[in-house]
Amino acid sequence: FRLMDASDNHLIILGTLHDDKPGITVAISVPLVNTGKYNAAAIVKELAKEISGGGGGQAHFATAGGKNPGGIENALGKAAALVAGIAS
Repeated sequence: FRLMDASDNHLIILGTLHDDKPGITVAISVPLVNTGKYNAAAIVKELAKEISGGGGGQAHFATAGGKNPGGIENALGKAAALVAGIAS
């Protein structure tokens, strides 16, 4: 959460692997959420498909877990494309 406190405008997507279990965390600053373009829960649900998992949360913070550790790279690649599409 310190990383989120460092900036008023942020979109953070983290891929993790713990005990061979993949995870994804998406955190978005409230000002960006308030633009109506960004929703962490929607983003994490889309990315969770890459790790054979599911997830959810709130518009500003969401997490996912899955069963396919090999999908983390794909999820992060998809995240970059997804965010670029939202931003344009």
